[in-house]
Amino acid sequence: MKNKEEIAISKKTWFTWGLVTALGIAMLLVYLNFYNYRPLCSPVVGCGYEIPLGLTLFLSAAQLLIRVFKKNKLKLITPFILLVFSALLMFLITSVENRFNASMESLALSIQNLCTKDSQCPETLPSVFDNVRLIKADTIITLETTEDEIMENPASIIAAGYVASNEDSGATYRYKLKPYYGFVFFDYKASGETFTIDWVAGEAKILRARITKDSNSKLLYEKYCNPDGETCYNTGTSYL
Repeated sequence: MKNKEEIAISKKTWFTWGLVTALGIAMLLVYLNFYNYRPLCSPVVGCGYEIPLGLTLFLSAAQLLIRVFKKNKLKLITPFILLVFSALLMFLITSVENRFNASMESLALSIQNLCTKDSQCPETLPSVFDNVRLIKADTIITLETTEDEIMENPASIIAAGYVASNEDSGATYRYKLKPYYGFVFFDYKASGETFTIDWVAGEAKILRARITKDSNSKLLYEKYCNPDGETCYNTGTSYL
């Protein structure tokens, strides 16, 4: 039979495992509630979660490596739980970024198909795409709800800070792409058979991406840094 000391150690061990697991599940549930949300990040301090999440991953991995050589293998479970939940959170956070960028590229290709088919790019997007909504000019943070959405008519467009569409066919309009919200706006401008889409492509470094239909009817994909942000070394161009 177990003595009182062994029982106390066992209870303490199970309590620690349960507490760590509960915290991991709570973090996952909080994040999943904002699964399509992208935060406003700073090029200096990042998005806020990188440092604590990165430290958790590093320390958990270090503890696993240290404790793997110890006799008591039960001590591996606590850092393993932390490592699993931290890695899962990092994966989910990254997946939102990748999904949004992929959605923007898909939207650009769909617009190109319309431009080719009609020999004229759509002046505005909500009338041809169900998941695109016009929002107020200069909006930075988009909402999950409909509160920031603008009706697509001249009066609403002027009230939202734009030039009326029938007065300037080359106007730039700002949109959000559902179901994404947060720091996920994008700008669109059409001129005849060409168009430009400009959006924030990297939350941590505030990279921006621009897709332009060039003279060869290809979509040129550019990456460049916000002029107000830090120096960017991950720039380049390619074709979609």
